[in-house]
Amino acid sequence: MLRLNFRSVRSDSPTLMLANCVRFCADGTLRGPDNYVIARCMDGGWQVAGRVHRELQCEGPLRVRLTMAADDTPRMLGPFRTVRASGGVLYGDDACLHVLMPGQRSQGEGLCHQVTMFFEGELNGKA
Repeated sequence: MLRLNFRSVRSDSPTLMLANCVRFCADGTLRGPDNYVIARCMDGGWQVAGRVHRELQCEGPLRVRLTMAADDTPRMLGPFRTVRASGGVLYGDDACLHVLMPGQRSQGEGLCHQVTMFFEGELNGKA
């Protein structure tokens, strides 16, 4: 299972969720495997259960499928132990992937149409 950890803007405790896969959509929503809206992108952060969070970290191991434009062929990245989105930018195992998360107000090179994260199972013998 993926562990999604939303870190709060304030000193509130983080919000933790579990899922097999999650999808960040161009409309600024984060959806679970059943297409249910988990969170919404708001002002560079994520609104979850009425609270705004500045950063999202996903613990795997996991793979990431990127679709840069609606009609592009997706490409796979990973596996990663962790992937995080901070300031609208995607990082895999602390290396910048030079991808802007979907739903951001910015435009330009690196802006992604859709990002999907999949649980990879065991990575190097460790879950």
